[in-house]
Amino acid sequence: MVGRTHFAIGLASGVGLAVASGNPDDVGHLGLTIVAAGIASIIPDIDEDGSLINNFIFPSLRRRYRSFTLAALGIVMIALYLVKDLPLWVLLLGIFSAGVAYAPHRTVAHSLFSCAYVSWITYLIEPFLTTAVVVGYLSHLFADTLTSAGVPYLWPYKKKFNLRSIGMKIKSGSKEDRLIGNLALLLASLGFVYLVGHIIYNEAIIAGWF
Repeated sequence: MVGRTHFAIGLASGVGLAVASGNPDDVGHLGLTIVAAGIASIIPDIDEDGSLINNFIFPSLRRRYRSFTLAALGIVMIALYLVKDLPLWVLLLGIFSAGVAYAPHRTVAHSLFSCAYVSWITYLIEPFLTTAVVVGYLSHLFADTLTSAGVPYLWPYKKKFNLRSIGMKIKSGSKEDRLIGNLALLLASLGFVYLVGHIIYNEAIIAGWF
C-alpha cells in the first residue's frame, strides 16, 4: 500500500489504542500516542528511497542519495556512541539505519524482528510511547499482508505471508488502496474528536462547570 494509506491506518491505530487503554485524560499524551503510531506505521518503508518516511526525513535530497545518506548517518551514530558517553539507543538506532539503508524492499524492515527492534529503541528513549510504536508498526505489516506481495513476518525466513487464499490481493495505489486510506483517516479524525471531547468534558466536570 502507498505511504499515505499506511500513515492513515497508523493514525487510526493510535486512536484505537487510546480508546482501548481507557480514554486518556490528557490531550498531550493523546497527541503523542497518535503521532507515534502514525510515524511508526511508515517506518517499514524506510528501505524504499521514494517512500513517505524518506520524503519526510530527506525532503530536499535526491532519491539516489538517500540510501547512502541513511547509511552514513547510521555509521556516524555508531562512531559517536563508541567515542562519546551516549545512551544505548544511539548505537541501536545507528545499527538500524545502516542496516536497512541498502536492504531490499519488504525484507528485514517488514518483519516482526524489526518491529521488536524499533520498539526496543523507543522503550529506551521514551517507554510511554512503546505500545503506540508497536501498534503503528504492526498496522503497516498487517496492511501489506492484504496485498498480493505479502510480508516476510519471520525474516530471515524468506516466505512472505498474504491473504490471497481468501481473495485479498490489493494493489498499491489502486482504488481499494485509496479507499482504505480515506476510511482510516475518517475513523482517525472522528475518534480524535471524540477523545478530545471526552477529555474536555471530564476537565469541565472536575472544574465544576456542570
